Amino acid sequence: MRLGFLLVFLSVLSFGCRKHIVDPVNYVNDVDDETRMLLVLSAPSVDDIYYQSKFEDIVQFQIAYANAIIGNDNVVVLVDRKTRKYYEDALPGDVLLTQEVFDIWMRDFTTVNPLDPVKFKYTWASMTQEESEEVQQSFVDFSERCFLEWESTDLSIDGGNIVDNYAGRVITTTRFQSDNRITGDQAREELKAVLGATQVSVIEADEDVLGHADGMVMWADDNTLIVNDYSAYPNYRTGVINELKATFPGVNLIEIPVDYGLIDTADSSVKLVDSLLLLQQLAWDGFESACGVHVNSTVTFENIYVPTFDMDHDDAALQLIRDNTTKNVIEINASGVCEMGGSVRCLTWQQTGDNATRLIEEARIRK
Repeated sequence: MRLGFLLVFLSVLSFGCRKHIVDPVNYVNDVDDETRMLLVLSAPSVDDIYYQSKFEDIVQFQIAYANAIIGNDNVVVLVDRKTRKYYEDALPGDVLLTQEVFDIWMRDFTTVNPLDPVKFKYTWASMTQEESEEVQQSFVDFSERCFLEWESTDLSIDGGNIVDNYAGRVITTTRFQSDNRITGDQAREELKAVLGATQVSVIEADEDVLGHADGMVMWADDNTLIVNDYSAYPNYRTGVINELKATFPGVNLIEIPVDYGLIDTADSSVKLVDSLLLLQQLAWDGFESACGVHVNSTVTFENIYVPTFDMDHDDAALQLIRDNTTKNVIEINASGVCEMGGSVRCLTWQQTGDNATRLIEEARIRK
């Protein structure tokens, strides 16, 4: 019994987070700068067979992304002990936190709304219910070790299907309706109640696998909404645009070039969802590529981290965003990871306040 207790106690010391206050020194993260948001990335484990073929690409992407964040916002990368060595020479030590969660897509199974975080039930389409619960439980366990605080709801949604402007305006897709077996009006009322939102738009998803809104739209400013250019699919485009305009009267709505790479748009009567289904067999593990989708950007108080893909329309997309925001636009090359079905925003969890401070301070002392 004593041995068992000792092992548990040592385990807590090795892997738990501790409540503490660290004296400020010359760290890259600044807990006192309220204009900064904390962006958290989760490294793939070197032992994870699922990501083995993409391990190097993911690591290199996260290192480049984290270095781009430094000086603009705060950043912490979660790594397990065996994986940490792949990051140590490329990132400052106080950016790395030796903790483990069971997946890299932090957006989806953590919390939404960095100002007042809420955890929904994770429903990632490629997993069994048991697997998705295990992934989300790893986040819950991590949160408890680090004394993080958030509210929770039994409603089902992936974090990638919530796009908000941090000022009460929320966008989700019809996937939220189907996952929870509710109507569009019920979906709006539920999200208003849970998130404290004032306006909620429910748009038709542009694909059937994940159905995430953050592959379709982004807020460039409180009243500026950037939407994928769906002009090749006029009926679908009309439905999306009309819903957004009806929900957000007077919104500045900008359409951005999007290139799915393989879609034949000669027949404009073909539904976008049907066209995207043609890509699934060529995508990574059944997910259609997110390459060419610039709206999957991480938006903070003062910055927008925009994915680029070494594609012809990258420069035009970046300029369009710069022309329609007061925020600093930072280019992040996501060509090495986008084929997996997500990029910059999908791989990022955002926090503010006490939660952000606890994680930053823990990274400063845990090696």
